[in-house]
Amino acid sequence: MLIAPEAEEAPPVGLTPWVLLLIDDEQERTTIRDAWEEAGFAVEVATSARDALDCLKVMTPSLVVIEDRLYRPLPR
Repeated sequence: MLIAPEAEEAPPVGLTPWVLLLIDDEQERTTIRDAWEEAGFAVEVATSARDALDCLKVMTPSLVVIEDRLYRPLPR
């Protein structure tokens, strides 16, 4: 398989992927945030589903990490 040279180039400067964390526990949030930032990602934190939805209105993350205990359908 032949790979085009342009596929091997680094991504353009200034395009840092970011992760949205939806975690309510402060200690877990700090630990997980530090790990993602150390891996080179920009991190935004939300402590509730409503906060996460507000973030999603203005940004499109590369990944959303949701603490499994937080998943509850929103009331309609």
